[in-house]
Amino acid sequence: MSTKTAVSVTLNQINLQFVEKTAKKEKKSKSEIVDYALEIYRKFILRNDIIAGFKSQTEEDVSDAMSDFRDYLSLSDK
Repeated sequence: MSTKTAVSVTLNQINLQFVEKTAKKEKKSKSEIVDYALEIYRKFILRNDIIAGFKSQTEEDVSDAMSDFRDYLSLSDK
């Protein structure tokens, strides 16, 4: 179960316009759009950190390690 906390943030105008336009188009709240963007960014950073950890290994080793990445993310979100 996820806990939500209210925060106040300041966004560049172009990013705010994007959030507002996307929220309207997707019929979601601005909070949902920002939260989803942060979730994607968090997973992007995690993926890059994992790849950096395997940088000294072969491309095949990295591919094998990343093959279960989606399963790992679904477990890490619980």
